[in-house]
Amino acid sequence: MASDPTPDYRVFTTRFDREVRWDELDGVLGPLSALDTKAVDASFAEFDAALTASFETPAAQAPATGWEVSAQPDTAITLLLDQSGSMRGAPMALAAAAIAQAVRRLRAAGCRVEVLGFTTASWRGGRPRRRWKWRLRPRHPGRLCELLHVVYRDGDDEGSEISGAAIRSMLRPDLPKENIDGEAVVWAASRLLVRSEAAKTLLVLSDGSPVDNSTQQANGAMYLDAHLQSVLDSIRREGQIQIGAVGIGYDVSGWYPESISVQSVGDLASSLNVFIDRLLSVTPARAH
Repeated sequence: MASDPTPDYRVFTTRFDREVRWDELDGVLGPLSALDTKAVDASFAEFDAALTASFETPAAQAPATGWEVSAQPDTAITLLLDQSGSMRGAPMALAAAAIAQAVRRLRAAGCRVEVLGFTTASWRGGRPRRRWKWRLRPRHPGRLCELLHVVYRDGDDEGSEISGAAIRSMLRPDLPKENIDGEAVVWAASRLLVRSEAAKTLLVLSDGSPVDNSTQQANGAMYLDAHLQSVLDSIRREGQIQIGAVGIGYDVSGWYPESISVQSVGDLASSLNVFIDRLLSVTPARAH
């Protein structure tokens, strides 16, 4: 699934889409203002407190039993974080703490771990939507926004955790905007498929359905939903990647049969650990 498998899904232009490392975000969003820097400092303090508390839970203290032998260095897992606007502030700080804890546990078990985030670079479609308007608004233009995909931790990173500097970038208040889930899953899956590990798992953390008003107004309210469903169906048919999801205050089981939902982002850390243990204790998908 190196490319999008859905021919009915269109993109008006990819010219403004960006895939960047966490330390390249200034080049897309501009440097943080003094006010936003203070907001990041406050969010990071909240992250640090949440991470400390999460390691005191029974789920964090218990060994990751049942899958060490099958995991080890032949397993790659990607954590894909929805960075839509509703995740700004405290939800993002708590999600970051849950991810940081999961990375430590997975690395201790020998897994390769990648952490990715997805959002858009602007609100209300940005430059793609302006181009569409300049061209007299042709019907059914396809996706009308500029994607922003961020690599917070590369799967080849030899470290035992995700860096604090990467977490600070994840907590930028100017980062969360819209969420194009289907293309984000294609992106994360494509990165997994080129890896050499035999067992590959993609775990999505999401707090809602795909949303981009510009795209949905021009193509229909269910345009992005239909694309996500098609992408997920394709991944399951191909069978090379095990895929699951954690819904944050949102039931994701309609998209991801292998999933859990947490009612509060504060419950995410312990629930994520338990869910990962469950995913990796079953026979993993094998790439051929």
